[in-house]
Amino acid sequence: MRNLLFTFAIVLGACGGSQKAVEVKGDDNEMAKIVGDWTGDYHGVESGRDGTIDFSLELGRHTAIGEIHMGAPDAPPLKIEFVAVEGGKISGSVAPYTDPNCSCEVQTTFTGTVAGDTISGSFETKVSANGQLQTGDWQVTRKP
Repeated sequence: MRNLLFTFAIVLGACGGSQKAVEVKGDDNEMAKIVGDWTGDYHGVESGRDGTIDFSLELGRHTAIGEIHMGAPDAPPLKIEFVAVEGGKISGSVAPYTDPNCSCEVQTTFTGTVAGDTISGSFETKVSANGQLQTGDWQVTRKP
């Protein structure tokens, strides 16, 4: 199967930001597994922070739109930098951002498994200031 390049557009919503195109890699069969509208949440173990995740993928348009909200009232949505889908697994990274707990830059990577109408997985955040690793889990469900 040929490898296709897809676009994952992040909507920055009411914060007044602009859209950013982000690469999603996967073949036709893999991408078909995640077509649709998805919603869910995440929970950070060490940070104790919860937030929401929403994204939509339209295979015919080869684009997706999504947001990750940290749950802090004034926090802008996070930008996803890269996503790959292969063998029913999803992996990716979030653009570096300032963590409100430490007021320092952090970098987050995530992995997940597609199982029908659910994608669930874990994430790892590295705190730049001290090298500490923080973990958590996430899950989204495809809307009917």
